Amino acid sequence: MDINVIEAHVKAFRSAKNNGILDIYSDNKIQVSDTLFEKLLNEKGSLTVEETEYLSFPVKAEFTKNGLTYFSLYTAKEFKNKFGGNVDECITTK
Repeated sequence: MDINVIEAHVKAFRSAKNNGILDIYSDNKIQVSDTLFEKLLNEKGSLTVEETEYLSFPVKAEFTKNGLTYFSLYTAKEFKNKFGGNVDECITTK
């Protein structure tokens, strides 16, 4: 692989991070910032909310469109402040 190609990939990765893409996983899941996640909700797709095993971020919101799942992790308080309502009513079971 050419060093210029590697540099182009690094620049693209930095650009993605600057735009709210935090990580990409092999199972078509993409972790995004809460700001980007909220923007994605303007698109038509499938939204699910579930509990996680993480004490710091017990709520995981996922948005799926075109075979890709974008997700963001929230504290219960953050989720309530951003999306309103009762968090427990929004959580779907696995």
